[in-house]
Amino acid sequence: MHKEDNSRKTFKGALTRALAVIMCISVVFGVLGLTGCNLIDNLTHGVTQKPLSEAELARLVTNAVISDANVAECYAKFPKNQLDGLSYSMFSEYCSILRKNSSEHGTPDSFRILNEEDKQSYFASIDSGDMEGFESVYTYGDMDVVELCYSKDKAPSASPVRFLLSKNDSVYSLPGQYIVDSMLAYSYINHYFEMIDDDNVDGLEAVIKSTYNSDIYLNSVIHAKAEYIADYYRLKVKTATSDYEIKLFSPTHITYVIPEVFSSDGTKIVSKTVELRLKSDGKFLVEDDIPASIKELRFSREGSASLRMGSTYTSSEIRYLLGDPIVSTHTEDQVILAYSGMTIRLDAEFEDGQWTSGRLSSVVFRKQSVFSLSEDLYIGMNISELLLVYPMFDECGYTGSFKNGDGEFTLSFEFDEYGNVSTIKLGEYVS
Repeated sequence: MHKEDNSRKTFKGALTRALAVIMCISVVFGVLGLTGCNLIDNLTHGVTQKPLSEAELARLVTNAVISDANVAECYAKFPKNQLDGLSYSMFSEYCSILRKNSSEHGTPDSFRILNEEDKQSYFASIDSGDMEGFESVYTYGDMDVVELCYSKDKAPSASPVRFLLSKNDSVYSLPGQYIVDSMLAYSYINHYFEMIDDDNVDGLEAVIKSTYNSDIYLNSVIHAKAEYIADYYRLKVKTATSDYEIKLFSPTHITYVIPEVFSSDGTKIVSKTVELRLKSDGKFLVEDDIPASIKELRFSREGSASLRMGSTYTSSEIRYLLGDPIVSTHTEDQVILAYSGMTIRLDAEFEDGQWTSGRLSSVVFRKQSVFSLSEDLYIGMNISELLLVYPMFDECGYTGSFKNGDGEFTLSFEFDEYGNVSTIKLGEYVS
């Protein structure tokens, strides 16, 4: 549901209800320090505290990540002006996520502050790809990056776990807005996964609905997309949601890797990446590349015996099944037969200048006639109708392919100025 190109599945828009709930939590529990944590606030802010150094701030966050039992004590030690308005509830939840992300490595017992080169490399990984229309991590101001370390690292090759500290002149603090926005982004993408995991098609439809603003995206089309996504995860994804691996965690860019997914043809297990990006307009975009798979297609004349792509037919069989062509031409190794509204190509064998048999390699439909692929696909159908048949075709250039044992064949569509199908192509050689 992209990156608004044709190769990847993208979703964008605001998850209004979920974000509203989170914002309410933020207010209720005191992003601005109003309620819910008054006891801790009183302990923290009742006396004047000397500003903590960057290393001291990093140590407190690290200790809070080590164990949930440390969170309240660590939070209480932050001077108010170094909390940047961050509530206890948000700090606790943020540390919980860092703790979960650390579980693959083990329990952290130290930290390191990245040097300038490593820091810029990390920021570059957040602001990766084409950034036009997307928010940059640099909008959150000057920050340093702290990496958790493990004396007994169980997975040294796994993605490092990092958090940030704000810099304002010589004073360091927790980056309050950065953390709150990270939690919003984390909640959004995990809500997407939860709707899929629960097979909640209506809920998933609500998540992706604002992605599609064009008139072609009828409610029925968006619902078909949600069903397709849910079916894909149910049939192709082996990994449980709890085992998805978060590789990058920031307010503007989150990356998950799903370790075990069946490939499109079902012959092997591969990994799959799902990303969340924050757009410049404040909306989230989920980048989830979901293949637009199609079943084998055959074509026929008026519903009679169908012809199979890749199969070999004699010239007499073709005349019996399709009738005499209007025009017949050939090259050294191909014969091209033109009928009313349809043209086919066969990789042919010749005797005495006449083709005797050939392997069916492609078919092109250019107008409605007695020839057809199926009742659901026809010249003149509009894009909305096509997306009810193949919900993800708009994400991949209106193309898809299948294998039938005799080759791999690509289905593609062209449209007129009104958005109606003007050409349907199926085969190995289509142009």
